[in-house]
Amino acid sequence: MSTPPHIPPAPPPAMPQPSPKKMSGCAIAAIIGAVVGVFGIVVLGILAAIAVPAYQQYLTRSQITQAYFSASQWQFQIDEFLEENQACPDNAALGLAPDESLPLGSEGGRRADVRLGETAPGVCAITLTFRGVPAKVEGSTLILESDDGEWTCSGGTLPFDHRPAACRTGLSATP
Repeated sequence: MSTPPHIPPAPPPAMPQPSPKKMSGCAIAAIIGAVVGVFGIVVLGILAAIAVPAYQQYLTRSQITQAYFSASQWQFQIDEFLEENQACPDNAALGLAPDESLPLGSEGGRRADVRLGETAPGVCAITLTFRGVPAKVEGSTLILESDDGEWTCSGGTLPFDHRPAACRTGLSATP
């Protein structure tokens, strides 16, 4: 019998090349989410940097306006006192404490100290001095003055942008 011719063994099959790695949908979504998240945080930070001071100024201005309207209640009594006594009243003359103050909102410590008196002969005034408020307003004053029964509120050191609307007429926006 004859032996079959010897056939050399076939070379081993070539190793399959791995297919190029593709990102899964979850990985792509995670990358997009991270990028959007970073930009979102930056945008929120910018908005907060603008909104928080604006809100604080709005809150302070509303509290100052509240004090202005509360102090306005004494205007008629001051005019009557001036007419009867030919002099401006002080705090005691209207039954107010020497250290009378008006609370500004529900937050403790914010207040407007009230002082009644005369700024010029025959010109009665209510001076509000603000305490416990932001630094720009702390210690500043709003003066309501009566000259011949005509009340104005353009006096004092209160910055223009914190004055009640009624007290901004005729004033310049620049200090």
